[in-house]
Amino acid sequence: MTNSLNQSQSTCHIQVEMQVDAVVVGGGVVGSCAAYSLVQAGKRTLLLDQFAVPHALGSSGGKSRITRLANFGTEYLTPIMADAYKQWVKISDLVQEELISPNPMLVVSRISNQLKDVAKTLEKCGHTPRWLTPQETNAKYKTRFPENFHILEDPTAGTMRADRCILAVQKLYRSLGGVVLDRWPVTHVKPGRPWIKISGPRGSVRARSLVLCPGPWAQQLLEPLGIQLPLRSIRTKSFYWKNSDFPNASFVDISEEPDDFYALPSLSDPGHVKAGFHGGLEATPGGGEPNLSFLREKSTSYFNKYFPFSEKEPYSEDTCWYTVTPDNEFILDRHPQHDNVVYAVGFSGTGFKTAPTVGNILADMVLGRDPAIDVSFFRSARVTKSSAGDSSLKSKI
Repeated sequence: MTNSLNQSQSTCHIQVEMQVDAVVVGGGVVGSCAAYSLVQAGKRTLLLDQFAVPHALGSSGGKSRITRLANFGTEYLTPIMADAYKQWVKISDLVQEELISPNPMLVVSRISNQLKDVAKTLEKCGHTPRWLTPQETNAKYKTRFPENFHILEDPTAGTMRADRCILAVQKLYRSLGGVVLDRWPVTHVKPGRPWIKISGPRGSVRARSLVLCPGPWAQQLLEPLGIQLPLRSIRTKSFYWKNSDFPNASFVDISEEPDDFYALPSLSDPGHVKAGFHGGLEATPGGGEPNLSFLREKSTSYFNKYFPFSEKEPYSEDTCWYTVTPDNEFILDRHPQHDNVVYAVGFSGTGFKTAPTVGNILADMVLGRDPAIDVSFFRSARVTKSSAGDSSLKSKI
């Protein structure tokens, strides 16, 4: 760096202009993993976030997430999920901390073909799903599913300690010389070669490459750069119930795909469960809060009907964001005119479990390497009318 910065310094008073190999904007799980991959590749890397990290103001907040190999999305996601699970285990070993608590996941649907497709993704990864009848499920899980439900278990699933996962990745990133500047909002990006200029109220940075992982703030950063994507930022809620009977397992009902009901152990509070409906209302980060009372009503009605939670009403709730694309699959791409600017957006709820592999892919894009996994499906052209820049990506993404 032109002006040296000790990585342990306070980050909120930086006013100098620095020069680095790569800047990653967005200190959530995807941005943190991308920064870690870049510094592993020997690149002087700077990770910027507009808030004090860690925080729960974006899409990566909270204490728990489900991880699984059962894939409900495009077939192109299956190898990414399989590789990412291995990467999370490796990260867990490096920091010598259990980041994933193994537990089976119960997947249910009133549509049999949905579960057949999910089962195929498990088999493709070398695992055998266990099919259960409603009677077997109700006996094992003390649930109350009727005969019209189709049910399988994913034996590969687990519950991620989400807040610790981000801290672990950032710890490894810093250990290799990576620098985090938090409370450092980006207000302007000037693309160019050899330098991109990234500016904000606390100063400016020059970088040879820029990786944008802005979560629900994607439109605010991408549109001034001329990147128009059909993204929607969704405000949603999760709820917490006391739970004395449902086993240590996670659960997803995909009958209303792409939205779903879900439940998972609350790792921070044994004997409790985090549950809800994966839906919400479109909103603008920093704007007014939409009325999300329908989520509580919908979740309470569903779980009172089918689950043995100890009380009818949840005792607590969290509010968070996720960002969706028209087909509910994420986008990995580069700027059509400035190939040293790459971005990852629209994870539609799948970002956490896939983050280490997505981070490696973003690093490959920066370094001009072909990723080990074919990710051409995830280019932006599939969700936009124009495929501008598509031809320049074929050998690089």
